[in-house]
Amino acid sequence: MARPVYCISAFLLCSLPVTAQSNDLLEAFQAGNAAYAEEQYLEAVKAYEKAMDHSRESSLALLFNLGNAYYQLQDFPSALLAYERALTLDPGNPDVAANLQKVIEHSNLSRPDYSVAQEFAYSLSLRTWLRLLMMASAITTLAGVLIWFAPKLAPIPILALYLSIPLMLCAMTGLFLWKQDFGRALILRPDTAIRVAPTESANVLDALPHGTWVAVLETHEPYHYIRTADKREGWVKNLSLGEVWSKN
Repeated sequence: MARPVYCISAFLLCSLPVTAQSNDLLEAFQAGNAAYAEEQYLEAVKAYEKAMDHSRESSLALLFNLGNAYYQLQDFPSALLAYERALTLDPGNPDVAANLQKVIEHSNLSRPDYSVAQEFAYSLSLRTWLRLLMMASAITTLAGVLIWFAPKLAPIPILALYLSIPLMLCAMTGLFLWKQDFGRALILRPDTAIRVAPTESANVLDALPHGTWVAVLETHEPYHYIRTADKREGWVKNLSLGEVWSKN
């Protein structure tokens, strides 16, 4: 089997503050890299997961290398989930996109079906859309102040408004479309039972194969109420699925 692109991206951790937490994070990350280099992929997964526990927010490097380790274990649903999480941080990352495509080629899995509007929104990260909204809002506010207090300069701020208001609306649309994606999750275990209630004794309505994309509508630990693309609904155990936005 062809190996996915492997990239040690330790430099992405350099921006973390030098604290006991970040030291633990870096140590676990490096342990995962060492285990991967020795082809001890299960140990690499454990180390990367430990590093994730020490991280205040998701890391592109961690998610990318975690996906690689899962790929080598042929745990394709978990690899797909890791790469999807990485793409929320850097939608255009070519290494992540290439490895995700390898997962799809070597399995019967697929990405969710996105509309044209969603594809447009996912061309930029959530943080980028937020920065654009803040910038456009600031320009709009400043232009409005100049028009009010310096009418002689009105042509310049009016021109700025023609640019900033569409940008602000575009950013708001991008953020709204991203927000709709916050409930996206992937079934990780084969024959995952959908139950009528969040208890082990509840009747089973159906079973889902691993790799099925669902929307999480409600949480009642240790269960999630989910809806599939074909509108099937019910409760599944949280260990049976992974949320794309579970840790940000």
